[in-house]
Amino acid sequence: MQRLGTILAQLKLPGPGPLELRQIEASLPAIFGAATDGARVASYRRGRLVIEVKSSARAFEYQAFARAAVIDRLRRLPGLEQLKELAFKPGAWRAHGRQ
Repeated sequence: MQRLGTILAQLKLPGPGPLELRQIEASLPAIFGAATDGARVASYRRGRLVIEVKSSARAFEYQAFARAAVIDRLRRLPGLEQLKELAFKPGAWRAHGRQ
């Protein structure tokens, strides 16, 4: 009898796994520079990447002016050649121990 974790590891589930999401998050500082403390990956499904930004003004700025350049940079990363769409949305989150 196999363990559930072994069975799930053998399945190929649709969409990116934790490795791809970590790769995207690791590439954010190279793409956005110092502004990455206010941005994180919200989701990546079927070629659509959503990045959540703390400031709604910053989300609008990225969406309106930097989206095409960011898509080009992300498509150059291995595993992200299938990226079709990028969206920025305002969001709010707290880090543990910080306001």
